[in-house]
Amino acid sequence: MDNLLPRKALFVYTICLLSLTPITKGDYPPFFSLDCPNTTLSTTSTYAPNSTYKTNLNTLFSTLSSHSNNASNGFYNFTAGTSPPDIAYGLFLCRGDISSAECQDCIVYATRNVLEWCPKSKRVIVWLEGCMLRYSDEYIFARQDRGFVGVLHNVRNVTNETSFNEVLGEVMDDIVNRASSDDSGKKFATAQVNYSPLLTLYGLAQCTPDISDSDCKTCIRDCISTFPSCCDAKQGAIVRLPSCNVSGYMSPEYLINGKFSAKSDVFSFGVLVLEIISGKRNNFYHSDDAANLLSYAWKLWREGTPLDLLDPTLEGSYTRNEVTRCIHIALLCVQDDPDARPSMATIVLMLNSYSTTLPLPQQPRFLGRSGIGSNIIPELQPNQSISRSTQSTVNEASISEVEPR
Repeated sequence: MDNLLPRKALFVYTICLLSLTPITKGDYPPFFSLDCPNTTLSTTSTYAPNSTYKTNLNTLFSTLSSHSNNASNGFYNFTAGTSPPDIAYGLFLCRGDISSAECQDCIVYATRNVLEWCPKSKRVIVWLEGCMLRYSDEYIFARQDRGFVGVLHNVRNVTNETSFNEVLGEVMDDIVNRASSDDSGKKFATAQVNYSPLLTLYGLAQCTPDISDSDCKTCIRDCISTFPSCCDAKQGAIVRLPSCNVSGYMSPEYLINGKFSAKSDVFSFGVLVLEIISGKRNNFYHSDDAANLLSYAWKLWREGTPLDLLDPTLEGSYTRNEVTRCIHIALLCVQDDPDARPSMATIVLMLNSYSTTLPLPQQPRFLGRSGIGSNIIPELQPNQSISRSTQSTVNEASISEVEPR
């Protein structure tokens, strides 16, 4: 472990720095997809404001929102009403790597705004970055729906399409098998493959847990088969169907910014440091509350036990302050907000000078905070504010380091 810092500093100097493209916010939340049928073409798929269906829909929204903070696998379905055609069937699915509190934030936001996005329709599917809300007057549970919802992709192309497609295929093959047979019950999987010595391609796939393993695999493959026609050679993309979704990208902010940046490289560096310290890949699975290495490291940091991340084979060959500082720096590198991540020059200073005070790390990107916390919550009306409680221990104060003699 004593040789870890020089190796990391050497790695820092080899990373290419590019410019950062600012984020432009539209009328809808980030990563927004909506399936809202044209209600002018059919009266059977619409409802009146004072109808029984609308009453059942209100009950459905209330029930889904109240169960969104304790759904063990991030999924819940409910039926409101007993008499067709006024029965409202509904469900939600939260991304497999976000917390229960964030899941609730996302679902509450969706249920409070969906009628503005799609008024009068009985059959709606809305995807946000961290969750999906779906309701219908037709039975929708435990059925693979192959209808189309939406595609989001980066506008820029990769420079080496052949190489990119080969690596993307490797990622997709991995996640389609692991998501469909996920023992956690979430039907969720992430993966990463080295695209080049310094760049990593990430992938994510998830199905609604109520469909079978075989239907999940078919659904994910349907998403993947859409990539060549919609997103061929694009630097990042998300394909969404009613029963599943798949995404592939080079760094977490890649779909937003439109190109690589210095802060994308910083993120990859932070992941590398955590992998070295833990002896694990970022896509390892730990528990329901830690879907990958980043979320596990963040969980331990908040609980005040960051050294629990350490590879057991390193026992007795490290300095506690040094390892804790390395973990602290790594968490700064993988923060949700790219602008909050330190520059490479600052990282070198942090690694080589214990006199430099480290700022408090914010939540990593892979926990989904950007779409739920920083973008969705501020858009709620004043009388719809959401409060969340978070546990914090280590992150309540900067760590004071003592230079070993």
